[in-house]
Amino acid sequence: MSDDRVVIVCDERERAGGVPQELAQLGVITRFTVLPLGDYVVAPSTAVERKSVRDFISSLYDGRLFRQINELKNTYTNHVLIVEGDPAEISSIAYNIKSYYGALSSVILDFNTKTIFTPSQRETALALDAMARRLTKVRREKWTTMYQSRPKSHSLTGQQVDIVSSLPGIGPNLAKRLLTAFGSVRNIFTATNTQLGGVPGVGNARAERIIRILTSSYKEGEEGTQLNLEHDAD
Repeated sequence: MSDDRVVIVCDERERAGGVPQELAQLGVITRFTVLPLGDYVVAPSTAVERKSVRDFISSLYDGRLFRQINELKNTYTNHVLIVEGDPAEISSIAYNIKSYYGALSSVILDFNTKTIFTPSQRETALALDAMARRLTKVRREKWTTMYQSRPKSHSLTGQQVDIVSSLPGIGPNLAKRLLTAFGSVRNIFTATNTQLGGVPGVGNARAERIIRILTSSYKEGEEGTQLNLEHDAD
C-alpha cells in the first residue's frame, strides 16, 4: 500500500449507504466490520457517527444521540458527529427551534463532540478522507518525535513512563494516568481488558491492542509483521 493511501473502517450497516463508494472513488481503502460504536473509524483514536438531518433531530429529541456520543467519548480520544443533508430542513423538522439549538449546544459543549454538517454523501466522504489523512500525518510526526528524538529517562519514574509509553496507543500522559491508576508497571501488564479500558482515555479498542501485544506468543523471524502501533498525545 502506498504512503498516500489511507484506511477507513466502515460499519456493515454503511455498506450500501453511498459513502463507502464515494470513499473508494477518492482512493481510500475501506474495510467493513460490525462496529459496536459509531459508523466509521478513521484512526484508532477517532470514531465518527454519521446521521441524516432527520435522524439527527429525531435522536436529539429522544435522547438516543446523547447515549451514543457518551459511549463514543468514553471509548475514543476523538469522537466526531457528521450531520448529512440540507440544514434548511432543520427549521421545518424541529419541534421547537430553541430547544433544538439548546440540545445541539449540549452535544458540542457538554460532550465536546466535534460536529460537521455536510450537504451530500460525496462531501461526507471528503470530510472522512481529510480526517484520516490528517491523523495519519500526525501519527507519523509523533512516531518520529517519540522514537527518534526523545531521549530515554534515567530516573525510576521516567523509565516506568517510558516502558508503559511503549504500549500501542499510549503516550506519556496516558502512561502516567495508567501508572497512577494501577500503581506499578507490573499491575498494568497483568490487568484485564476491562480494567485497562476503564481508565479514562484508554477505552476498549486500545485496551484490546495492549492485551494483544502483552499476551501474543513471540515468533522469531516475524519481526517484519506490521501492527498498528501508533501513539496518541494522551
